[in-house]
Amino acid sequence: MEIARTQEAEQGFRVQSRFIIPPKGGTCFINRLSPELLSRILEFGSIDYYAGDGEDMDDFMSRYWNNICNRQPDAEEDPDSDVETEEEREHVHVLEGHEEEVDVDSDSDPTSGSSLCLYQFRVVVSLVCRHWRNVAISTPPLWTNIEVRPDILPPYDLVSKLLKRSQNLPLDIMLNCNYPKCKPSIDDIRFLFAMFIPHIPRWRLMMVLVSEYHYMYEFLSAVSDPSVPPASRLTTFEIDHLEHTRHLDSFPYPSMSKHLTLFGGLAPLLTKLTLTGGHVDWDQPWIASASNLTFLELAYHAEDVRPSWAQFATILRGARSLEGLDLCFSGPSGDPQEWLIEPTPGSSADLNAPIQLLRVTRFDLAYDSQTYAIGLLRKFYLPALKKLCLSLHDGDYTGDYTEFAHELAGPATSLFPNEEQPHSLLSRLETLKLELFDCSTESIETLCGELQNLKSLELWSLTISQTFCKILCTPCTSTGRSDVWLPRLDELHVSYISVDVLRGVVQSRKEAGVPLRMLRAKNLYGLNNENEKWFKENAETFKPIWEHADDVGEESDEEDDDEGSDVD
Repeated sequence: MEIARTQEAEQGFRVQSRFIIPPKGGTCFINRLSPELLSRILEFGSIDYYAGDGEDMDDFMSRYWNNICNRQPDAEEDPDSDVETEEEREHVHVLEGHEEEVDVDSDSDPTSGSSLCLYQFRVVVSLVCRHWRNVAISTPPLWTNIEVRPDILPPYDLVSKLLKRSQNLPLDIMLNCNYPKCKPSIDDIRFLFAMFIPHIPRWRLMMVLVSEYHYMYEFLSAVSDPSVPPASRLTTFEIDHLEHTRHLDSFPYPSMSKHLTLFGGLAPLLTKLTLTGGHVDWDQPWIASASNLTFLELAYHAEDVRPSWAQFATILRGARSLEGLDLCFSGPSGDPQEWLIEPTPGSSADLNAPIQLLRVTRFDLAYDSQTYAIGLLRKFYLPALKKLCLSLHDGDYTGDYTEFAHELAGPATSLFPNEEQPHSLLSRLETLKLELFDCSTESIETLCGELQNLKSLELWSLTISQTFCKILCTPCTSTGRSDVWLPRLDELHVSYISVDVLRGVVQSRKEAGVPLRMLRAKNLYGLNNENEKWFKENAETFKPIWEHADDVGEESDEEDDDEGSDVD
C-alpha cells in the first residue's frame, strides 16, 4: 500500500473523493511505455465482453493473442488522420470545462446529445494527449465497432474515418435508421449504405434498424446487387422494421415486396439471424442450408411474404446446429392442415416427418392463433428443449388458450409413434417464461404437474401471476407427484400481484423445504420497507422492479438482468 502511495505521488496524481486530477508537469509513467505496448493496453481496454458463455478465460485470452499474431498489416492511414472530426471536436468542447476534474464514477453522461461514439472508451483514450491519439488511431481494433445513430447525417465523416482506421479487421456495424425528427433523403440513405458495401467481406456483425420500410428496402436492394461480394466473415445478421404489425394477410408495401437474394447467396459463417418485419428470398443458400446457424428469429411477417411450409421446413432441417428458435407472428404461411410436402419421385425420405431440432434448447413462440401454435408444436421434435417462452393472446388479450395448455401437457411429438412411455414437452423444461397466456386454473394445475424439473418460472402478466401463485400456495394434487408443486423451482419472477400473495408463496415453499433462491417482482402492490426486509430475509436474492409511468401499456422484454435492481 505504501509503495502504491509513493508511486502515485511520483506520478503527480492527486485523488480527491471520486475525482481524478491529471498531473501537472512531467510525464505520466504510462507514457514511458513503447507505443506497441500502449497499443495493446488500449486494445485490451476496449474489450467489454471478455468471455462467452461457458468459455474459460485462458481459452479466451489464447484466442485473443492468436488473433493479434495472425493479424495482417494494412495500409497506413493518411497523414491528416490525426485531425479530429467534427464529432470528436464536439467531444473535446464538452470536456474542456472538465480539464481539471473528471468524475470517473458519475452516472451522468457528459456528452448526452452528442453524435457517434462519444464518451466511449476509444474516443476518450484518443483525446488524452497527442501521443495517445497517435497510438489509438494506429490501433485498428479500437475502431472496428461502428454505430450510426439517427443524429448522424451526411457527409458521414466519422464513419469514413472508422472504416479506414479499422484497416482489414472484421467489422461490427449497427445502422440505426430510426429518424423521429430530421429524416434524410433517399439519396442520403443510399450514400450511407454505399459506404459499407465495399466492406461486406469484412462484416462480422450487421444490424439494421429502420422506422420506415423504404429504408429497409434500400438496404436489402444495396446488398442484393449482382456486384456485391459474399459475406465471408458475417456471423450475425439482424434487420428490424420497428413499426411492427402483428398479423397481416398482405404485405402493406406492394412495390417493395420482392424477395431478394443477399450477398450473392453466400454467408457461410452465419450463426445468428434475425429478420423482423423484413423478408428475403427464402431459398437462397445462406438461409436454406445454414449449417452453422445457432439462432434464428423470424418476426412480424405478413402472410403473403412468409416462407411456404416446404421452404420453412428446408430452413430448419438445414440448420443442424440450431440452438435457439424465436417465432413471433411469423413462420410458415398457410394453415397447419396445409403443411404437407409432396414426396419426390424415387426418394425414400419422409419430407412430412417431424422436423428434428436436436440441439434446440430455447424456443420462443408468440401468436394470436391457438390452432397455428398447436400445429407448430406437432411438427417439431424437441428432445433437448430447456427453456420455453410463450406470449399467446389475441388483439383484446381475452383469448382462452386452454387447448394449447393441454397440448403442452400431453405427449410431446416423437419420432417413434408407438413409444411406450411418452412424455410431455414440459417434463424436461428448466425455464418457463409466460408473458401473456390465459387459460383455466385447471389447465395451469395440469401444466404444473408436468413441470417437475422446472428451476425458473417467469410470469409477466397480472392474470397468470395471480393464478400460478395461488396454486403454488397449495399442496400438489397431481397424481403420482410429490406434495409440492414444482419441487425444483428456485427462481420466481412475477408481476402485478400483492405482497400478501407473494409472501404466501415464499412462506409455503420455505416450510415445505423447497425455498426460493431468487425472487423478482414487478410492480409489487403494497411493498414497504418492512415487507422488503422480510423478503430479503426469506429469499437469497430479492429484486423489485418498478415500471415507469410512460412504459405502461408498452411491451417489455424482461430478460435475465435488464430492469432488475436491488433496492437498498
